[in-house]
Formats: sequence, structure tokens, C-alpha cells
Amino acid sequence: MENELILVSPTTIKAIILKALDEHDSLRKEKKSENKLFSINRVAKILGVSHATVKKLVANETLKTTPDNKITEKEINRYLSK
Repeated sequence: MENELILVSPTTIKAIILKALDEHDSLRKEKKSENKLFSINRVAKILGVSHATVKKLVANETLKTTPDNKITEKEINRYLSK
């Protein structure tokens, strides 16, 4: 393959960099929400329902938990977006 020279304006370079930074920030926010964990009690308070209601949502797999019975922020958001 021959060497090719590609000319790009400073405005185009800036747009490419800004787009890459936006995508990076989106991925970081998504990862962060996946890692933020809440107890069943805390989720009940967030949702404004009883502890028993959240336990039922977990039991019928409407809300998924981690192996240590925590609920991720991403899972709460998924549930609320239904």
C-alpha cells in the first residue's frame, strides 16, 4: 500500500476530536451506572415503594440483581424506562 496524504482542515479535526470525546464520555457514564450498586432498601426508597414490593420485583425477575443481591443503577433505569 502506498503512502497517502490526506488533508484535513482544523475545523474538521476539531469536530472529529469532539465527537470522539463525546463517545468516550457516554461510555464512561454507561460504565459508571453499571458499577453503581444499591441495596433493596435503597431501591425501594428511590422508587417510592415498599421493601416487599422490590423483593417481589426481584423474585419475579422484573428487576435483576447481582449475586450479592444488589441492584445496579443501569437496571433501575431499565426498569423505569418500561
